[in-house]
Amino acid sequence: MEQKVATERPDGHRGRGARLRGAAALAARWLWHYRVRSGLAVAGITVAVVLAITLGSVGHGVTANGGQAIELINRDLWATTGSVALRPGGVGGVANPVQNAHERTAAFEATEGVSDADALGFNAVYVSDTPSDFETIVGVGVTGSATEANMEAGTAFGTVDLHYGSGDYDGPMTRELLIDRRTAERFDVGVGDELYVGGTIATAEQQSFEVVGITSTFSRFLGAPTVTLHLSELQTVVGTTGTDPAAVIAITTPQDASTDRVQRRLERRFPEFSVRTNDEQVRAITGRQSTLLVAAGLLVLLAIVTSVLLTANVAALLVQQQRESLAAALATGMRPLTLAVAVVVQGALLGLTGAVLGCLLALPMIAGVNAVVGTLTGFGDLLLAPPWLYLLGSGLAVGFGVLGSLTGAYLVLRLEPVRVLSRH
Repeated sequence: MEQKVATERPDGHRGRGARLRGAAALAARWLWHYRVRSGLAVAGITVAVVLAITLGSVGHGVTANGGQAIELINRDLWATTGSVALRPGGVGGVANPVQNAHERTAAFEATEGVSDADALGFNAVYVSDTPSDFETIVGVGVTGSATEANMEAGTAFGTVDLHYGSGDYDGPMTRELLIDRRTAERFDVGVGDELYVGGTIATAEQQSFEVVGITSTFSRFLGAPTVTLHLSELQTVVGTTGTDPAAVIAITTPQDASTDRVQRRLERRFPEFSVRTNDEQVRAITGRQSTLLVAAGLLVLLAIVTSVLLTANVAALLVQQQRESLAAALATGMRPLTLAVAVVVQGALLGLTGAVLGCLLALPMIAGVNAVVGTLTGFGDLLLAPPWLYLLGSGLAVGFGVLGSLTGAYLVLRLEPVRVLSRH
């Protein structure tokens, strides 16, 4: 009995292998015979893969870049009274929600468990290396000396924000400026050169600043070219000294302090502020992109449904148009399961082809989008597609093909050879 089992098992394996090879060969012949419809199915799957990878890279890029941007500033907590909003028609073009920023920052810094606090403000400003031909760039204002910035050339500010004085903006203006690499290349300037900066062209023509350092820290944080000034000096050239506005207060805690405990203490002391940890700030950044991500998800879902329907259509048409041939094959002894497997293999081949084409097309598409965005904003890593995203897209593609082909496999299993052949 043991010998009989031993000799029969290889035969069984060889039989199954032969049936699979036969099913694969049959599937390949079907695909070639119906190459137009097969091409449409492959095109649908390819589009689905490209959308899944490309739009997935948007979501991954938003999350990853948001986290990297927060890490670049190297702070522990973030406090604000609202979201930064556009202010059409106003000088600076941006409404910063935190009012009396210098006083509030000093109050935060005086709180137990806080070792340092700096306010950051954002405004659109006119910039040029001459008193003409101005361009609009994001201006960043900081109350500290910007020592947290990663300097590529030069140094951070030599002092803290002196111009604010005691609140009358009567202190000396340092007229120091930090710029990012893209701004330096655009105006062909470096450390020691001058740039004109202002909230209006008329103001900018009268306000010159010396470049003391080059850093991409703030441009990475905002995703745009930047010029960075002391906050009070930015407010002066933009004309917002009356309310002393800022966007957010960035807070550092001692290494031995509990960030969560300091966060709760600040929330109790400043109930009008929302105080977030780094992780919470990243989630807030990605949450503001929720509409974009939902729309991207819907596009991917639509592409998936379309590709599955196209594959199902190919499989169903194949069975419908080959009913007599399939029935004859079944009548001569071919197993229904073999034909059903051939249909499923056909779907898998469609999916695999679509996966390869989709990955090949997604690579240059992502590179192209990043190149365009980088040219326009200096932020060249908007779309990030790690290897697992390509594997996921490929797996989905094969799954689309198999899922769509199940319709044809079901129809094959329901074929009744005698009834089909008796009609002809």
